[in-house]
Amino acid sequence: MIFLDIETQNDWSGEDIFRIEEMRVSYVGVIDDEGREYDFWEDDMDNLMKLMSLSDMIVHYNGFTFDMPVLANYLGDTVLKLPQLDLMVAVAKKIGFRPKLDDLTKATLGHGKIGKGYDAVKYWASGDLENLKKYCLEDVRLTRQIYEYGIQNGSIKYFDKNGFLTETDIDWSLGERVASKSEDEDVISMF
Repeated sequence: MIFLDIETQNDWSGEDIFRIEEMRVSYVGVIDDEGREYDFWEDDMDNLMKLMSLSDMIVHYNGFTFDMPVLANYLGDTVLKLPQLDLMVAVAKKIGFRPKLDDLTKATLGHGKIGKGYDAVKYWASGDLENLKKYCLEDVRLTRQIYEYGIQNGSIKYFDKNGFLTETDIDWSLGERVASKSEDEDVISMF
């Protein structure tokens, strides 16, 4: 099992509007189930594909609608068919809305992310690759911690739509799938 998060060179936070097909990878952070960290930059996609192909499960947060389609820009649709678990999909199916990773980790773990997604784009643009890597790997760590919390406790915590701290049982298998292009479109449309 590996945990994965990607950062991109471009995003939607400015005035520019991009289609997912136009998104470019800056950095991909991976942590395996033994805690080893792996770095992949834009020119390392073939090595990333080798690691993903050897994995029993790729765990991500919002990966069906973002990370994996962006990686497909480099690796083709084959990447969409690898065994995957999208924690956000499992949580959304359980609670009825898609919480941000930051909100979920603050509620469940008591601490959140170290920045915002657009920070990674700024780090890339300014050449601050060390902070880009740090930011991304911290998101991967949080994803892994949320997953492990759910496994160990059978539950997660979240802030409901009124801002109240709430706890619910969680079944991560709700977010498992072997995604194909048509299934990926179903995931997008379900929200």
